[in-house]
Amino acid sequence: MDIKSELEKRSKLQVNLKVKDYKSTFISVLRTRSSLQISLHKLFVEASDEIQEAVISYCLKRDENAHKMIKIYANKYFEKADYTHRLDVKKLKSKGEYFDLKQILDNLNLIYFKGELNLNITWFKKPKYKKFRHLTFGSFDKNLNLVRINNMLDNSNIPFYFINFIVYHEMLHYVCRESIGDDGRRKIHTTSFKKKEREFAYFKEAQEFEKIFLKKGKRYGRS
Repeated sequence: MDIKSELEKRSKLQVNLKVKDYKSTFISVLRTRSSLQISLHKLFVEASDEIQEAVISYCLKRDENAHKMIKIYANKYFEKADYTHRLDVKKLKSKGEYFDLKQILDNLNLIYFKGELNLNITWFKKPKYKKFRHLTFGSFDKNLNLVRINNMLDNSNIPFYFINFIVYHEMLHYVCRESIGDDGRRKIHTTSFKKKEREFAYFKEAQEFEKIFLKKGKRYGRS
């Protein structure tokens, strides 16, 4: 099936279809009076007729059932997609002023994961947050096998056990992969994840420290 031809045929509009190997985006649609502007992940080009029909239905009618099918199909693909070849390790910065993330990650790897995890780690910087709910202490990119830690934690006021907990938390995202429900929704912090999280030696202390800063309501928020 030629998705672009079918869209033009059914919509009677000009269709500008951009197909790329996007890292996370799988479909984006902008409709004007005379055209459809669509960005589509290349994984749909060779999908079954059923999935391609769902793509067409979503582009034309924003069909919810079609979108659900697309999400399930895309999430299963991205769960296994490997983009590590895109990672330029030379640009990663793991040594901060107060904490060496690579050293922390390697130690945690030996203590909790028998040294079996092959992950990279770096600091990242974000602009100041107006509302702390938008803040993240860290993140894990499963397609790059990369842990990112907010460099606001590279601070003398941050306990060593807390920065270790944040790194450990992000490492768990590699071990305890997200689950995908029948509705296409992803569950990141699964029961297995939460159980493993409590195995951290200073779990209670880390939780208490986080609560203190949440109460202050200034710069800190959950990871």
